[in-house]
Amino acid sequence: MQADALLTQAELDFIQSVHRSPQLNRVDPNSSLRLNGRSEVQALLTRLVANEQVTVQAQFENQQMSFPLVLVEDEFHALHLQVGAPSIYEEGEVVRPWRLTLDTPVMLEDELGLSSGLKVREISFKGALVEVPAGKKSPKTFNLWFSPDGIAPIALRGTLQRLTAEGLAAYKLSQHPPEEIERLRQYILQQHRLAHPELHSS
Repeated sequence: MQADALLTQAELDFIQSVHRSPQLNRVDPNSSLRLNGRSEVQALLTRLVANEQVTVQAQFENQQMSFPLVLVEDEFHALHLQVGAPSIYEEGEVVRPWRLTLDTPVMLEDELGLSSGLKVREISFKGALVEVPAGKKSPKTFNLWFSPDGIAPIALRGTLQRLTAEGLAAYKLSQHPPEEIERLRQYILQQHRLAHPELHSS
């Protein structure tokens, strides 16, 4: 390392480890779509995806998946359609986002990585059930980091909706910033694959 370097090698290694893309952010090689057919059909679908939200819907027993189609530009400036991480819903008395129940509640952290005292028990791409420390009042809003094992922290913004009979706080999650919600969708998809491998087998 050069004598006038601003950071030590250990500091550089730490920064790179923090900013390294987590496993779930890698592009799935199966997520690209190949459009076979006449050029007019390809052009129409590409224009539609560029200007509107287009999704592919799938139904599995009591679960629905809605996969967004997005245009991605490659290094040669060619546009390709890709399938994004899905919104997963489950049917019951009402259709609601599929909730991941965490075996071990995950502590929400502040920007310094310090504990907020709030623990996520269940999470979907739209909301979270949060355990609040005894004797503490549920905050009306939070802007914290969700850090389950194995992935880089995901920024979450929540607004209190209600308190449950079990004493948990139900929060609606903001859909901004979109890249963080996309990472949350990817994490939930990864966990859905583990919970329901039969739905994801090729």
